[in-house]
Amino acid sequence: MSEKLVQSQKRLHDSLFELYIDGGLELYLAGTRGLKRELIIRLETSALTPEKGEIIHYYAVNRWDEEDEFDEWAKPSVALSAEAESILGVTNAQLECCRPTDVVLEDFSSFLQA
Repeated sequence: MSEKLVQSQKRLHDSLFELYIDGGLELYLAGTRGLKRELIIRLETSALTPEKGEIIHYYAVNRWDEEDEFDEWAKPSVALSAEAESILGVTNAQLECCRPTDVVLEDFSSFLQA
């Protein structure tokens, strides 16, 4: 094998090893989520328009890691109308035991920044 080819392979090997060391450490530090985190987010409100309601269902999932998920209902400050209960498929009685919207929003924000 020519000396030029040997040197080229050595440089390639060293570059790949360096990339592995840097990337491997970064992946290790990122944990099971890895480096790629793309969230699919779904929010549901307590009224038909955002101006009249508040978010009562917070849902997000990482499309690359389904265990990286946030799914929580929140108790609205104003009770749902009968129409909203029908559309959402959830009742005021079911939401009564949920945490308040502002508390859930804070946890949801922390999840998004993780």
